[in-house]
Amino acid sequence: MEKYILKAKKIIASNIYMVIATASSDGKPWISPVFFVYDNKYNLYWVSNKNAFHSQLVSKNKVASIVIFDSKAPEGEGDGVYFQVKVRELTEMEEVLGAIELFNKRVTKNEFKIKSEKEVTKEGVWRIYKAVPYNISKLTKGEFVNGQYIDKRVEIKLI
Repeated sequence: MEKYILKAKKIIASNIYMVIATASSDGKPWISPVFFVYDNKYNLYWVSNKNAFHSQLVSKNKVASIVIFDSKAPEGEGDGVYFQVKVRELTEMEEVLGAIELFNKRVTKNEFKIKSEKEVTKEGVWRIYKAVPYNISKLTKGEFVNGQYIDKRVEIKLI
């Protein structure tokens, strides 16, 4: 199990984009790739336009799914970490400032750094979202069934 946890942590650390899957209250799905950061508890954070469709969806349906994977992995060598999460927009200033610090450590281009909390609160167009995992799984060694490869996952705890 430890090897899966170490590999999952490596996948998270070595990627800067995740894909978040959201859904409307009537089940209409939507997926979005977003730049992300994470904290020492593997909560995931992203910044999005408050009017983006996925932002509107998570304001009404707090449950989402996320995958982090290397999209450039050769065929048959893909690996990923899957999260079931509860999402919320950060509104408390202490949390907002902590998330800004995480972002600005990981962002490399100045135009994408958050210069002030005003950019992600009140009249700002951006918002910071936090995804708190309640289930995390990782691909394991699959198996062949009738000559076809079948992926398998195992639930893991990152902390």
